[in-house]
Amino acid sequence: MRIYTCAFCGRPIPPGTGIMYVRADGTVLRFCSRKCFVSLVKYGRDPRRQAWVRKESRKAKAKSQK
Repeated sequence: MRIYTCAFCGRPIPPGTGIMYVRADGTVLRFCSRKCFVSLVKYGRDPRRQAWVRKESRKAKAKSQK
């Protein structure tokens, strides 16, 4: 099974979970949670400016370097 990454925060998405969103141009975006989905699609937020996204990415980096 394939593990995808979230289009907003970059966290891994376990199989059978998450939200898949297909834009009109055919681009497929996968999200780990509704929070990420709404932040990008509805509000158009930039993930680099969200503190909770940066914290999650730091955790993932530290875990992958071990």
